Amino acid sequence: MRVGIDAHALGSRSSGNETYYQQLLLHLAKAPRNGCRYIVYYTHPAGARGVPVSEAFQLKRLWPATPFWRIPCGFPMEFRREELDVFHAQYIIPPFCKCKAVAAILDLAYEHLPESFSRIENLWSKVLIRRSAERADHILTLSEYSKNDIVNTYHIDPRKITVTYEGAGDSYFPRNKGHCRAQIAAKYGMSGPFLLYIGRLQERKNLRRLVSAYARLRKEGLDEKLVLVGKKDWMFGDIHAHVQALGLATSVIFAGYVPAEDLPVFCNAAEAFVYPSIFEGFGLPVIEAMACGLPVLTSFGSSLEEVAGDAAVLVDPLSEEAIAEGLSKLLGDSSLRARLAQAGLVRSATFSFKKTAEQTIGIYEMLAGAA
Repeated sequence: MRVGIDAHALGSRSSGNETYYQQLLLHLAKAPRNGCRYIVYYTHPAGARGVPVSEAFQLKRLWPATPFWRIPCGFPMEFRREELDVFHAQYIIPPFCKCKAVAAILDLAYEHLPESFSRIENLWSKVLIRRSAERADHILTLSEYSKNDIVNTYHIDPRKITVTYEGAGDSYFPRNKGHCRAQIAAKYGMSGPFLLYIGRLQERKNLRRLVSAYARLRKEGLDEKLVLVGKKDWMFGDIHAHVQALGLATSVIFAGYVPAEDLPVFCNAAEAFVYPSIFEGFGLPVIEAMACGLPVLTSFGSSLEEVAGDAAVLVDPLSEEAIAEGLSKLLGDSSLRARLAQAGLVRSATFSFKKTAEQTIGIYEMLAGAA
């Protein structure tokens, strides 16, 4: 069985999408081969470093990296060169794909929060991803929430969709807080206790409301800084300007993009993890923080309550007051933090990328057998 995988997110510093493909490939490499070979397509120069060494993998770089060439030209040319049994698309199935096609559609955020994306990205996604959902022989997504969203928004038969939950990588586990704080101080120049957010710095992550809620608590005597880790994204300027307007330039720290190997160190150095996102297809940073024994505040209204279960403080992401009250509750109750830390360890252990890979291989085999 020959499987082509669109892994253009590798090397892009695109947070959740990149992690999904890194971890999926890692566990595909560890799984029994059963004669399966994977052609991994990447675009960014650093993308090849995200692919584990394995005889099962053949790497091919598509260039130029722009989707305006990759999708209508690059992949169709590859389909003529390669005899694939299955193609694993990243959201969009390219034209002239003659083999069975799996579309990984991780969320439909662009459908529900169009203001959080550029105009061209909105138009591109709404047209092409809908068509891909309709064309796909099977769809992979990350939560029951996202599955239901795809079914209801695009009128897709639910039997055509498989939920493959993500999980924390092996590097996410409890470590000594003092040692981790010393590492952060030495490498990033940050000291003292802090609250932590990890993810793209974009509008739908609800960072302006988080900062406003944090400002309220600062006025009430909160000492912890707020550290925002992640790549600058759509409408970041508004978030930065909001921090400045509230006089929090020295209290809210924009750490920027942090290499994957340092993220567990940040998690173990923090006092609590805050992730009041408005919309998520899964919300992997929540599980990664839990796996480090970090108490979590997150939001209800999308997949996050499904993922967090009863192991987090859940708040209304559209209410600045609710976020502030949730933070106050979490930070003011040490027994609650201890209970959530333990519950989070248990909860995160139920999610596994090994299982994700096993389910994905099962879909490949099912489709190849039906060819």
